[in-house]
Amino acid sequence: MTAKKPKEISADGSFKRQTNRFTTPFGSNEGDLPVESGRYRLLWSPACPWAHRAVIVRKVLGLDDAISLGTASPMRPAIGRVDWEFSLDEHHRDPILDIQYVSEVYSNADPDYEGRPTVPVMVDMESKKAVNNDFTDNNKHEKTV
Repeated sequence: MTAKKPKEISADGSFKRQTNRFTTPFGSNEGDLPVESGRYRLLWSPACPWAHRAVIVRKVLGLDDAISLGTASPMRPAIGRVDWEFSLDEHHRDPILDIQYVSEVYSNADPDYEGRPTVPVMVDMESKKAVNNDFTDNNKHEKTV
């Protein structure tokens, strides 16, 4: 089965990355995602160049024990859509979230989500919902001290 062409690829073959859907920042301001050790899991794939930065930052900041890491296969599954699969894990499922595809956390967060499931994505382990996939955020959110 051939995967459908992502919507980001135009008729002329150029690529325009989709807008990140889950952009709520982590912090202590009203509306921010709470900062809690052990609450979140970072999903990534070694095949995605955008995901490497999040994994490196997690390591450099010493957050290995605070944020668990789920690694999707670098090989895309042949399922008729663009997705990431946990085919390297036993039973082809992430051992913590018990999901087979990254798209599951996007659907859990928004059943009407029609975008492409991307990595990196931060997942709330309690709800199994994608909570932040804004890898491009360079402190653009105003913070109060």
